[in-house]
Amino acid sequence: MKRKKNGFKQLFYRFDKAVCHNRQSGFSLLEMIVVVLILLTMLAIAVPYLSRYMKKYNTQKEITKIYSDLSLQRFKSMNTGIPHGIRFDSSTQYTIFTLDDKNYNLKFDGVSEEKDATTVTLKYPLNGIAPGSVIMFGDEGVARSSNWSFGSFTLYINYPARHNCIKVYISRIAMGEYNAGKCEVK
Repeated sequence: MKRKKNGFKQLFYRFDKAVCHNRQSGFSLLEMIVVVLILLTMLAIAVPYLSRYMKKYNTQKEITKIYSDLSLQRFKSMNTGIPHGIRFDSSTQYTIFTLDDKNYNLKFDGVSEEKDATTVTLKYPLNGIAPGSVIMFGDEGVARSSNWSFGSFTLYINYPARHNCIKVYISRIAMGEYNAGKCEVK
């Protein structure tokens, strides 16, 4: 005896096959326009925040780079017993060097006494130190100016960031935040 197929299942199968055969899949133009508009609105809101964040990040990155170069020069001076220094050529450029004191007067007499010099270019202008200024470190790691007088220096980039200034004391270097004309070291 043959079994009969269920009539309801057979009817549903025929209906489903007929409907699905004529149906097209994909997104309509209107759906695509709505999605693109939503994405453009989100992008328009995010871009100003992202650009501010990137400038703040780059400011902090440059201050950290200057800080590490100053610290490295200080370390090299203490480790080798040979004075090392940084000369600030302009507000966006400085030179790292080893002092080759040819006349043994313990003064930086100019570019002719620079040995193993490397120039670094900054993206944002550095404030607080005049172009041509030199920070030297003696064999004991003490910071001095180009004529070997003691002093402290403040370098800063005029943009709000967590660390946007460096304070060079006689015996240490510290990063801080520049507020109301002062570098507040924490």
